Amino acid sequence: MTGWTDSGYDASGQADADGLLRRLAATQAGFFTARQAIGHGVPADDFAARIEAGLWVRVEHDLFRLSDSPVTKFDELAQWCAWYEGTAVVSHQSAADLHGMGHLQPRFLHLSTVDQRTVPSNRLALHHRTLSAGDSEMVGCFRITTPARTAVDLAAGGVSQEVLDELVGDALALGRVDPEQLHAAVVNQPAAVADRIELALLAAD
Repeated sequence: MTGWTDSGYDASGQADADGLLRRLAATQAGFFTARQAIGHGVPADDFAARIEAGLWVRVEHDLFRLSDSPVTKFDELAQWCAWYEGTAVVSHQSAADLHGMGHLQPRFLHLSTVDQRTVPSNRLALHHRTLSAGDSEMVGCFRITTPARTAVDLAAGGVSQEVLDELVGDALALGRVDPEQLHAAVVNQPAAVADRIELALLAAD
């Protein structure tokens, strides 16, 4: 097993599987999947040696983490976004919580993804859909729906108007979003959703 490198290449200039994987994992809070490790050149038969050496920690059956990765309060979100290998976006109640919009205190971790695999944890609430590039933004080591998209998702998802008024008001007060962005976000939404956002904007005046 070669030593860790930051560049992804060993002293001879050859691609170093561990170094390349480490670079990827750094973008995912230290997490990576078995498929990603194999794709970066680490044979599946070598996984156990890295775990025994204390270099990797097995988090789930096919999910690992570099053992020297710093612990943060966002690890659970980063973990499941990494499990979906870049196809998951934190959304709905979880996104509102991270944006400081309202006081929803979600019981589940809400993720939007095109991935149709079986939910690997009862902690997850998955929303199977495709989002446009403008619907999300990068925060740390994972993507999250924008405040405008988050408000629209919750308006469509059935939260009470009182709750919606509060979270839209918070987003406006914090400068996370402005009325023009919210109006743009509902252009292709059902009329009922647009009406709910408009009511929330009126309540914030």
